[in-house]
Amino acid sequence: MQPIKSKGLIPIIITTIAIIVAIVIYVVIKSNPTTMMSGKKFMNELKQGHYNSIYIKDNYVYATTPTRNYRVLKYAIDLNNLYKNYPISSYTKSSNLLISIAVLILFSILVILIVILRRDKNSNILNFQPSSSDDLEKITEDIKPQLITNYSFKNIAGVSDVKEDIKEIVEFLKNPIKFERYNIRMPKGILLIGPPGVGKTVIAKAIASEANVPFFYNSGATFVHIYAGAGPKRVKELFKKAQESAPSIIFIDEIDSVGKSRDSLDSNEREATLNQLLVEIDGFNANSGVVVIGATNRVDVLDSALLRPGRFDRRVHISLPNLEEREEIIKLYLKDKNHNINYQEVGRLTAGFTPATIETLINEAAILALKSNSLLITIEHIYSVKDRVIYGKKRVSLLSPKEREIKANYQASKAVMAIWLGFNIDKINLLTPINIVKDTTIVSKSLLLNKAKFYISGKLYLHKIYNDTFNISIYDSNRYNEIVDDIVREYSINQDENINSISLAIEEDVKAILNRLDSAIVLISEKLQKQEIVLYSQIKEELDEIF
Repeated sequence: MQPIKSKGLIPIIITTIAIIVAIVIYVVIKSNPTTMMSGKKFMNELKQGHYNSIYIKDNYVYATTPTRNYRVLKYAIDLNNLYKNYPISSYTKSSNLLISIAVLILFSILVILIVILRRDKNSNILNFQPSSSDDLEKITEDIKPQLITNYSFKNIAGVSDVKEDIKEIVEFLKNPIKFERYNIRMPKGILLIGPPGVGKTVIAKAIASEANVPFFYNSGATFVHIYAGAGPKRVKELFKKAQESAPSIIFIDEIDSVGKSRDSLDSNEREATLNQLLVEIDGFNANSGVVVIGATNRVDVLDSALLRPGRFDRRVHISLPNLEEREEIIKLYLKDKNHNINYQEVGRLTAGFTPATIETLINEAAILALKSNSLLITIEHIYSVKDRVIYGKKRVSLLSPKEREIKANYQASKAVMAIWLGFNIDKINLLTPINIVKDTTIVSKSLLLNKAKFYISGKLYLHKIYNDTFNISIYDSNRYNEIVDDIVREYSINQDENINSISLAIEEDVKAILNRLDSAIVLISEKLQKQEIVLYSQIKEELDEIF
């Protein structure tokens, strides 16, 4: 590989050497400290020949050894005897000279840095320029198309509305002449927007597979290099190769890495890369057979120029799957596995899951079934691995009997409150937080009030029993305060409503519910202390009688 030559490299090398020299000088100076000593001891050491040299400066006599420097007040010794019997060297300002050199070097470093930063105040000092075009070629040599064959719309469940939006893109890639004949301009760019794990990359690959066209995959991070000019060069080469392979798809995952608003960019290199991307999108004809697909979960940070008509002018929003869509996804992932699972039951307990999380859940349940030598994946396997998928594998804390009781009462009161308020609870775990995610698009004030009651119920119940508060309620208390604040800020119509009045009303309501359902809380708490995990199906009949 050829050595890197850079205009920016020389000042950096000089700066580095200067810093090293300054540090060495500082260490030399500090490694020879001056020790004060008495006149008698000084003269005794001098008679024994311990000193290499002596000199006088101001009111002190200095003596040097290979490892240390000493000084003594000149009035504490017999100067006539000193002058007569020992050679006195003239004082040199060697120490001051070294200090002056160190200061000068450090000042030079400051000047060099100021010059570099003023020359390009937005550039990163470590953005080296490659020595030749060969280096840029190596950066772009991995731009190669893939032929995707193992993806199709049949492999994607739970995004029926998205499929309708992208089917015409597939048709366009298969037959662009048809659209040109009717003078129809297809979007140059499609932006897939959604949280991580909803399947944006899978959808892009399915489009390429269905249309049977070359697929150029790029992460936004691949355009960010330490080499000046590498980002724009990679963008240019990517579009060039895509047009040579047309019809084709350019897919840029995490496009916010390269398409972030120019107001927030911290280097000219990043801005140049974004500008090159805009130029390339503008440069090819809408019906040239190249479709650019970007994926992001941060559309809010994208540069406005990237979103204007003629660039990424079609946006496809991919949200978390609802209950019906989750059932489709579960059915898809269980298709080739032996099981006796009810899709609707698993769909209810996976509220808030992404398709990727559901796939992980099914896979973990299959692994557990294999470990337990079960011929089928059962709902018990799903329940057993659900918390591990959400929260990770946790070590069981060593709780004392009293701590176990407090924790059980806390979890039981929250569970009873959740069930009473209509939240779906499939399992109550002594050590794992209770999940109350509910499928809803429009959030009402009453739903937020119910969530607030849920989060404060455990704290109020423990205070009722022990007349005290505990650190296990800190997270829930914070969530409660956030929700009450949201209610006052966004949902209150009555001017008399404030945080204090709403909190007081919520707490009074919760206390009344807890008093009414105390026997149900005791039932769950006792079971939790004995077995740590309680399935709702195991206690449903008993709770129905109490409720």
